[in-house]
Amino acid sequence: MANPTTVTQTSTSVVDEAVRIAADNSRRSTQSAQAALQAGRKYFDHASQVNRDLFALYTAGLDAGLQTVIEVQNAALTSGQTLLDTSAGLTRDAFRRWADLARQAQATTVKTYQANAKLLDGYTNPA
Repeated sequence: MANPTTVTQTSTSVVDEAVRIAADNSRRSTQSAQAALQAGRKYFDHASQVNRDLFALYTAGLDAGLQTVIEVQNAALTSGQTLLDTSAGLTRDAFRRWADLARQAQATTVKTYQANAKLLDGYTNPA
């Protein structure tokens, strides 16, 4: 039969070994959980930075697009105004020339009428 002291020492060493194994497993589990948490934090931080960068890129592109549209509209308005000014200037110049010609024609008509009236008066009233 086994000696009670030997059995107690064997039982104690088995329990000690079981406690040591449990403690090691617990420590490894804790380290694994901390590593997973740290990896998750790094992933979250990286994903957040990528999202911020994408949003900054999106807003920069949108801003550039809006500026381009505004510049195109302003160019079209300026071009339209120039065309309108040119057209109005040409129309004003053409109307002025037509008015000058009409006045010359009126003056010529009046002079012709006066000359004809004088000529007719000379025929009807001999001197």
